[in-house]
Amino acid sequence: MEDKEQFASGSGIPIKGIYGPDDVKDINYDRDIGLAGEPPFTRGVYSTMYRGRLWTIRRYSGVNTPEETNKLYRREYELGQTGFSVATDVPTGYGVDCDDSAAFADVGDAGVPISSLKDMETTFEGLPIDKIATALEVSTESGCPLTAMYMAIAENRGFDMEQLRGTTLNDFTASSSCAYHKDQMPPQALLRLSVDLIEWCCECAPKWHPMCLDSYPYREQGIDAVQELGLILATAIQYIEEEKRRGRVPLDKFVRRFSFNMGVHNDFFEEIAKLRAGRRMWYRIARERYGIENPSCWQFRLHVQSSGCTHTTQEPLNNLVRIAYQMLAAALGGAQSMHANGYDEGVCLPTEQSMLLSIRTGQVLQYETNVINTVDPLGGSWYVERLTSEIERRTWDYIQKIEEMGGMIQALTTGWVHREYRDAMLEHERRVTSGETVVVGVNKFRLGKEPYEVPIFRPNPKSPEIQIEKLKKFKKERDNDKVAQALRNLEEVSSSEENVMPAVMEAVKAYATIGEISNVWRTVYGVWSPPMIL
Repeated sequence: MEDKEQFASGSGIPIKGIYGPDDVKDINYDRDIGLAGEPPFTRGVYSTMYRGRLWTIRRYSGVNTPEETNKLYRREYELGQTGFSVATDVPTGYGVDCDDSAAFADVGDAGVPISSLKDMETTFEGLPIDKIATALEVSTESGCPLTAMYMAIAENRGFDMEQLRGTTLNDFTASSSCAYHKDQMPPQALLRLSVDLIEWCCECAPKWHPMCLDSYPYREQGIDAVQELGLILATAIQYIEEEKRRGRVPLDKFVRRFSFNMGVHNDFFEEIAKLRAGRRMWYRIARERYGIENPSCWQFRLHVQSSGCTHTTQEPLNNLVRIAYQMLAAALGGAQSMHANGYDEGVCLPTEQSMLLSIRTGQVLQYETNVINTVDPLGGSWYVERLTSEIERRTWDYIQKIEEMGGMIQALTTGWVHREYRDAMLEHERRVTSGETVVVGVNKFRLGKEPYEVPIFRPNPKSPEIQIEKLKKFKKERDNDKVAQALRNLEEVSSSEENVMPAVMEAVKAYATIGEISNVWRTVYGVWSPPMIL
């Protein structure tokens, strides 16, 4: 290894050659570390952690059509997956029907198309949604109608919504800053819809998490661990401030339904420290800043995913090693739920082989490594505790910067967040090109030609036509007068201060489509052009 004058973490935190007691002398054990399951939760949200309950193994998946996705989910369940995580195709995610002229190329690509309640019924036919949790990993545009569809199929099967477990990714920052698509809604409108869903679930589906703050897509834009943690917590603060303004639901009930989703990258110890710092900071936000008394609200409940932007198209089997290390970091960092990517996701959708290896990665970690034997095994490490505190300090500074500009809505509408992404991407590319950041098999130890071939998943090229024709036929056969009345009611409610979710439930049960519902909101709230960053 070449001599280096300085060593630093991925976030630019200087790293010493060795750490000792002097590096943690300003850390108070009771105030800053404590026991797992007790404030400030640095060591874990539950006292026994994995000794009491293993993390959920949940893959993010969906493919071609609802029928084919149903087969995929049945197979994943047979292999031992302990939760479902729904990947929708791009049109569905942004509230566009598959028969929209702008949608054709993306229908069924990288996810399942769900245009109506009928598609949701098909996707989950025969699956035990009363026994295991489901994550609807969608944008805020589609969060309300897709959650309503899932609740409706549960009701149709005779299940009590109050007992249903799962999560809706419902993060307006991710929706507003990480994708550019047809007829985007303004961030303020997305915040309104998102908070409406949280309030409704507090009343009607108390075991559902309608707010999963999702920094995974932020991190995929090239930002570092400190920026990722700062953005996700600043977004959480914006949600709490919005509910304080409304005053409809007590904060100890509102915040109880929050959960978090983050990426885990290659800087092993920094990623562990990031998760530990996130728990401590969330406790201080919920308890000390907002005075929330419910201890359940103080817990930073966390799903993590291995980071797709770290996985290479060159020598893709190397990604198996990266994914395993990232999942080990997540376990040592105390996550409650994990998704190990398919090693081939830089090349194609996961094949049957990579899907199996994804699930097995979590199972080997749970059952063969003994990392579950003790809680927070890195707690007390002079290095890890120092790094945790330094990430926390830098993240508070980053949050302060966001709050000084007026919060996340202002940070989005002014283009500040987009500039953060741009600068991070350019800096990452510079470092990889120069060799400062090593990527094995790409800019170091690069072979003259690819040493092997991997199986390639190829989507069914007929899927878009199949799905489009199904939807056109479905729209002709449903009760369109009932649909029109439900949409008129939704428009009236959406133009008022009322919660939209009862009207959304009515609309999806009438078999209104996700595009029809979202178009009502585009009419009421207008569309938004994200800032152009030069």
